[in-house]
Amino acid sequence: MGPPRGGVAANDCRSFRMNALGIGGYSHDSSAALIQDGVTVAAAEEERFTRRKHQEGWPANAMAFCMKRGGISPSDLDHIAFYWRPWTLDSLRNAGRRLFYAPLHPVYSAGFLLEEAHDMAWYIFHLRRLRRLGGNRAVIHFVPHHHCHAASAFFCSPFEEAAVLTIDSRGEWATSVMYHGIGNRLRQIGRIALPHSVGVMYLCVTNFLGFRTGDEYKVMGLAAYGEPVYLEQFRKMYKLLPDGRYRLDPSYFTVQHSPGRFTGYVSPRFTAIFGPPRAPDSEITRHHMDIAASLQAALEEVVFHILEGLHRRVGCRKLCLAGGVAQNSVLCGKIALKTPFEEVFIQPASGDNGTSLGAAAWVWHQELDRPRGDLFPGCYLGPEFSEREIAAALEEAKLPHTRPANIAEAAAELVARGEIVGWFQGRMEWGARALGNRSILADVTNPQMTEIVNRHVKHREDFRPFAPACVEEAAGDFFECPGPSPYMLQVFRAKPSAREKMPAVVHVDGTARLQTVSRQQNPLFHELLRCFERLKGVPCVLNTSFNVRGEPIVCTPVDAIRCWAATGLDSLAIGPFLVRKKAAAAGGHGS
Repeated sequence: MGPPRGGVAANDCRSFRMNALGIGGYSHDSSAALIQDGVTVAAAEEERFTRRKHQEGWPANAMAFCMKRGGISPSDLDHIAFYWRPWTLDSLRNAGRRLFYAPLHPVYSAGFLLEEAHDMAWYIFHLRRLRRLGGNRAVIHFVPHHHCHAASAFFCSPFEEAAVLTIDSRGEWATSVMYHGIGNRLRQIGRIALPHSVGVMYLCVTNFLGFRTGDEYKVMGLAAYGEPVYLEQFRKMYKLLPDGRYRLDPSYFTVQHSPGRFTGYVSPRFTAIFGPPRAPDSEITRHHMDIAASLQAALEEVVFHILEGLHRRVGCRKLCLAGGVAQNSVLCGKIALKTPFEEVFIQPASGDNGTSLGAAAWVWHQELDRPRGDLFPGCYLGPEFSEREIAAALEEAKLPHTRPANIAEAAAELVARGEIVGWFQGRMEWGARALGNRSILADVTNPQMTEIVNRHVKHREDFRPFAPACVEEAAGDFFECPGPSPYMLQVFRAKPSAREKMPAVVHVDGTARLQTVSRQQNPLFHELLRCFERLKGVPCVLNTSFNVRGEPIVCTPVDAIRCWAATGLDSLAIGPFLVRKKAAAAGGHGS
């Protein structure tokens, strides 16, 4: 296992009583997380180190980073938690069901059985690999997939008691699992299994609309441009049952399983209703927009039905949510409006990238019975780089740079002038969102800024909106948010003040995927927002991830410099240093 990219000063944590390393994702979005004495000291996704988006496989770099940050070596590990438990008794039962139902339901295929055999070999291989990693000291745990999601949501939340829903395309063979969390315990109270998966439905229609597996967020953005005129047709594909359950008719979909791969397509029965699939990169018509809007409405209807049933069983008005479907920020922003739940917590790495943290948290609390504490200190859990390391990277790139007296104020002034600024500070974010440490910032008051950022930097589909970052204490003045939204995982209605003053971040349907920023959470970014307010009148900037289309968010100073140099970014605020392009010095994109 090689060293992680970039250096950090390791904490002297050898006096901690216990170290638990979580490993997650693997088939996609692999990651690692380290819990030391009940506190998450490090967590990172492998893609940030390899520079391959959604990196699968053994997260060697992420594990090395976590252990370095924790000041330990593999021999110091007490527990190693893996995010999947293949070949259980439940899997054997499901294999029998699949053999019986295969002629009746196209969602079942021979690939399922191939995958079962693959999983058994996979289990043996990883058991040996994990034992080699931890030596004779570490206890190896294989934690069921949905348990990892549930633990990542509840044990990282501020709630002492909550209802918990994990929902994705599938994990082992469950698609949705319901829990009741109290203190340091999670109790499973319900389960929905394949083929009944709204995650699979969304995946299949995503491919039908000409996007790839993993592009479901693009369909969510596209839905805002359409109307749910096909909702009745979608309702024929599922049936809502009592107690929050539902049944999906799998004859509309085809799921292909092969070792390490899970792909969904629509069946001829679906295309008989909606016509042929859209070819990738072809024109997106009103028909496609309306299908996306109808799919989104169907997803919301089913999930809200599940949540109604979960609330009746638990009675608590606090909810924790995890799994791939929990990344649908439009749905998540409506939960407090459409269900009895009043408070919602979603961990920033709510997809499979967060299962490493969930696996370690499950072991820590559920298996070791350790009490709840400050397990989750926030989203800034990745690598950070010293001023000396940043300066060395700038010198290596032969980049002239200055050192302003106040980097937050200097960056805010450039954004206010219309420049697009790369913002690289502190520890890298955990999860898919840039939350003020690996961000690209731009002026929300310029109605053309969405087009400008897309054309010069991001090069992504023009129907996808950009998000606002707003100081937490003023967010309610501009958005209909029931409380803080620190991880940019919920979409809220924009108030007239936002539509008027920050048009660059209000979507076509009058909503915005909001990040709220508190001084405690990120003091430097909070200061930048307040500086921008003094210049432009709103404590909010456009905040998008520091990367270009198809690449992961930047991790190191070298990554940031390369992205800045290869794109239309005007300036780079990297640590205490400021780098500007000659064209930017003559006037930003908004001038």
